[in-house]
Amino acid sequence: MVFDFGGVIITPITTGINALAERNRAHPRAMLEVLIGPDETGDHPWHRAERGELTVDEIQAGLSTYASKAGIELSGDEIEVLLVPTYTINDDVVARIRELRAKGIRTGLLTNTFAEFRPTLERDLDLELFDAVVESYAVGARKPEPRIYEAMAAALGVDHAEIVYLDDFPQNLAPAQELGWQTVHVTDVASALDELDRLIRSQ
Repeated sequence: MVFDFGGVIITPITTGINALAERNRAHPRAMLEVLIGPDETGDHPWHRAERGELTVDEIQAGLSTYASKAGIELSGDEIEVLLVPTYTINDDVVARIRELRAKGIRTGLLTNTFAEFRPTLERDLDLELFDAVVESYAVGARKPEPRIYEAMAAALGVDHAEIVYLDDFPQNLAPAQELGWQTVHVTDVASALDELDRLIRSQ
């Protein structure tokens, strides 16, 4: 069983996006694409930082072109504000991961993240819950790039067809499905855990 971090184990980062959109008088979707990039992976500064190609401090300086194209005026502190840890842990998800481990089911954490966030991750989540932790900056690839999914399957030591994966972004589920993973689109934690249980029973 493989779990995303943002939007699955913790509340979604889009909450911060919405607050910044309201502050900057922008549409939330437009603000999301300016700050963290489009669904398609590419050379957006946020994407590059998640691959370990830029530092977090370098993201803001690279946003001006994207903001201009979207007609959004930035204040210059958007990334700093966005990355203030205001999320909460989804305790039901963490409890389910513990239950799975207790039953001998291998678990993985698959996350797009920055090297600078690792201390916070270790502070807020017991990484001993997972048999494998794959972080985008560490492997030089980010979801939805296929290589990061390959890295997770290899780290877990299981066939692709044995993996069930939970993520809140649909674009991150499609490459997993192409590899043969079963997937759960997390829009509501309770419903997602019910779907996870159904998939486990069907295996």
